[in-house]
Order: sequence, then C-alpha cells, then structure tokens
Amino acid sequence: MAGTKELDRKPLTERNRPHVEDPSIERLAEVAGHTDELAVRRQLFGWRELVSTIIPVALIAFFARNVNWGEAIAALRGSDPLYVLAALGVYYLSFPVRAVRWARLLREGGHHIEGRDLLRILMLGWFVNCLVPAKLGDLYRSYLVKRRFGISLSRTVGVVVAERLLDLFVVFGLLVVDGYVAFGRTVLPDLNILYVTGAGLGVVILLGLAALYALGPRIARFFPGEVRRISRLFREGVLHSFRALPVAGPLTLLVWFFEVARLLFVLSALGLHLPPSQVIFVAVASSLLTTVPLTPAGFGFVEIAMVYVLTTGFGLAQNDAIAVAVLDRAVSVFSVIVVGGVLYVRSQRSDRIGGGP
Repeated sequence: MAGTKELDRKPLTERNRPHVEDPSIERLAEVAGHTDELAVRRQLFGWRELVSTIIPVALIAFFARNVNWGEAIAALRGSDPLYVLAALGVYYLSFPVRAVRWARLLREGGHHIEGRDLLRILMLGWFVNCLVPAKLGDLYRSYLVKRRFGISLSRTVGVVVAERLLDLFVVFGLLVVDGYVAFGRTVLPDLNILYVTGAGLGVVILLGLAALYALGPRIARFFPGEVRRISRLFREGVLHSFRALPVAGPLTLLVWFFEVARLLFVLSALGLHLPPSQVIFVAVASSLLTTVPLTPAGFGFVEIAMVYVLTTGFGLAQNDAIAVAVLDRAVSVFSVIVVGGVLYVRSQRSDRIGGGP
C-alpha cells in the first residue's frame, strides 16, 4: 500500500516517463552486445576461453585414456543418417516452442511480442552459450531484446531467469521420478551428486524466490533510487513471469519431450535400444550438467556423465556409449554452432545495412 501511495503522489508525466537504464547497466548491455563477436574472436585466442577448453579436454583425456577409439569411430560410421536427421529435426522443433514460451513470459510484463520475432534472437543466444562459459548467451539475447524492442534489460534478464527456473524445475522433477523408475531403490553411488546438485539448486531457487518476493522491497529501500528501480524491474521480470505458468508449464514439458526424442533418435541411429525411462534419465541428467559454468555448454562434464550412466548404470558397451555421447553432442552443440554462425553472419550483415538483429 505504501508503494501504491507513493506512486499516486507522483505526477502523471513522471509515471509515464520511459525507463532509462543506469549508465553502468548500459555499459553492461554494450558488453553483452559484443559477446557473440568476442566469443568468435576469443574462442581460439582468449585466455579465458583457452582455460574453459583445456579443462574439459583434460577431463576427457583422463577418463578416456583406456578407450578403444577405433571401435567408437566404427560405431559412428555405421550410424543411420535418417535417424540422425530425425534427431536434428526434433531438436530444432524445440526452438520455436522455446520462443513462444519466452514471448508468453514477456507478455506478463505488458510486452506483446510474437514468438517468431524472438526465434532468431534465441538461436543467437544458444550459439554464444555453445562458445563461451557462464551462460553469457542468456545475457546476450536479453540485450538483443532490449535493443530491438526497447524493453528494460533488467526486466528482460528477470524473464530469462524465470525461463531457466522453469527448465530446472522440470529437469529436477523428471530426474527424481524417472530415476526411481529407472533404478528402483538401488541408485548408483556416483549418481548421488546429480541428486544433491538438483536438490541444492531447488532449495536455493525456492529460498531465492521467497526472498525476492518478501524481502526484496524492504531491502531495496536502503539503496539509491536507480538501484531500487533496476531491482524492481528485475523482480517484476522474474515474479510476473510465473503468472504465465498455465501456458508456460505445458510448453516447458513439450520442450523436454523434444530433448528426450532427440536422444532416442540418436540411440536408434546407432542401432541401440534403451527403455523409455532410461532414455529420459540420461537426457535430463546430461542437461542438468550443462548448467556447469566452467565450460561452454557443460563440455567435458556432460560427455563423461553420459558415458558413465550409459555404461555403469544401463550396461551399454563403452564404445557404444562414447558414440552416443559424441553423436548427441554433435546434434545439440556442434549443429547449433554451425546454424548460429550463419545467423550471426547474416545479423552482422543486416546491421551494417541498417537492419535489426
């Protein structure tokens, strides 16, 4: 009520004044605007990107020191190209669904944008995430939305955070339920880290949302006016997005249906078969590890975990498990680098002639 009274005392012209970001936020946006360009330039030359590449390569080299790569390569050569195309097809079907979900979340803040207008921006964000660590692609796509549609960067980042939270809720739910179906009461000891990580993320998320809702406005009053304004926009971006849960929830489930279908087609391409519960578990467990901020798209951690679960947990031969990991990541990461690279070049060209992102 106090906030409402304060708002009512402000002149109408001040209330309708468009939001202008703090200069520090604008500088952050400019940095985000160059994120994709920096990612392309530094992937080979930047020391941070070099470290983020050395870490997974060292991990893979250590765990794969006794691997018979000849058998794994032979399995990859024998893959069915039709199933590989099917895996690519269902994977890329998830992006329009993600774009529609993103548009629906933004609509809760009063911004009516169509999913098709966000699709290319979403793909560019995924492209950056595949090149650099720390999910910088999410910041980049938030900046692109700000630049093209004039939405506050802090609000847009809040919406992207809400989008990621929806994915984490679904992933952890599937991990718990499907893990019980796949393993029964005997879970591999080394897989406990997945459950601990998921449970820890869930607790942190719930506590963070509660603090954002209950304590955010009280704490904000101790900060300068512009900081309060930015935090309010971020808070609204996160919390208002959950009003769209009746629509965004089913769309999130559909996204993960496509993710699981991708892995199913990858297995079929290699002539392998696993029960649906095991396919779901491998898909969601590997997706959870993509949140590791040390490497681009969880490179190194995802592949090792996938091979471990497929061999120790579900009894696949080591060469087959390696072939699954390599082919699945080729579909979900390497193809995004190729497609995103094309979109990046086109967007740079359109920018030079005065087009939008």
